[in-house]
Amino acid sequence: MGPMSLRVASYFPFNVTCYLNGHSFVAQELTRAGVRFRKDDNAFLGVADVAALQAAADRLSAAVVQRRCAYWVRRLVPTFSPAERTALGPGYRYSMAQMELATDIVFKRSAPLKALFQRACELGVLVGGAERTTHLFGRRINRRYQGKLQTVLDQRETGHPVLRWYYETSFAKLYTRGDQHGDRILRNETCSNDTRHFGIRRRLENLPFLREKLAATNERCLALQAELLASTVDSGQLAALARPTVVGQRRIPGLKLHDDRLIRVLETLLHPAAFAPDWTTRQLHTRILARHQLAEPDYRLSQLRYDLAKLRAKGLVERIGATRRYRLTLLGLKLGVLLVKLRIRLLGPLATLVTNSSRRPPSPHHNSVETAFREIDTALDHLSDAIGLQHAA
Repeated sequence: MGPMSLRVASYFPFNVTCYLNGHSFVAQELTRAGVRFRKDDNAFLGVADVAALQAAADRLSAAVVQRRCAYWVRRLVPTFSPAERTALGPGYRYSMAQMELATDIVFKRSAPLKALFQRACELGVLVGGAERTTHLFGRRINRRYQGKLQTVLDQRETGHPVLRWYYETSFAKLYTRGDQHGDRILRNETCSNDTRHFGIRRRLENLPFLREKLAATNERCLALQAELLASTVDSGQLAALARPTVVGQRRIPGLKLHDDRLIRVLETLLHPAAFAPDWTTRQLHTRILARHQLAEPDYRLSQLRYDLAKLRAKGLVERIGATRRYRLTLLGLKLGVLLVKLRIRLLGPLATLVTNSSRRPPSPHHNSVETAFREIDTALDHLSDAIGLQHAA
């Protein structure tokens, strides 16, 4: 069974409390079977035979736990004389006090898990409630119910939040834990402090039934998060665009949304009325000056070459063979449209709206776009209230 702790009362009837963790038993079973595995603390990161891992976990039965506890109880608990044993008939019956069952999802990299878990925490608090919590534990409540029934985001440990669902004295929690490669493990854990809350008596022989209940709770919890786990989240590509690119001995700056010159170049390249499949630097320079009504000193040809170098370094623009002509790549077409629309049509106006302290009075003329922007501003205020963010003074 591996390491375990025993607490023995020093007075009659010498109650015994046993503390043990099943991961050591599973590791020993795999070692005996010759199955290779990788393990970090109490998490299995990889195994050569998944079926063997599940079979080893299933062999952790009530009988195995009782034999292990009884072995140490015989050696540590005060002994009785033969006469006392005949008169008293002493013995132990084991029951379950606190039981925990965890389901681990191991990611290849920590970056996507961090973004996914952050979203799970935000939405978990927003959509949590009595109905979802009782569904999670597979229980129903009535007027006689007493105890906790809530969803809590525990942030006592900075950088490692824990999302908890409470039902009476039991709870389920979702959190990340790390190995030598960072936080790559998403752990869903259900803890029972009273098996009767799951409709199961506390005797140890009921362990298989309790394990089924705890596993079902973990499955329902992960099912609630399934849509989030399948979401597309920020995996660092936007930050990578802003970072410099090293080409040979040159260090070329990255692409930034607040760079007016760069957005102006992309907007000119993508404008439907003047779209060209390929162009020279001088042709593009002439188009930019005409479209944005700029004079030569406002935007020099050397500045355009510098901006094109940044686009080429990120793969948005490519040179055609050994010629002096250039064209947008497929990535440049897709990402260029996104960057231009975000900056000009969305982020720019929204940033102006939320940072402008003087609110304009409502106009009698209906403007659907302006109305939509103001609805977004109001929704952001409501979202800040819901997740506990204080408004800026």
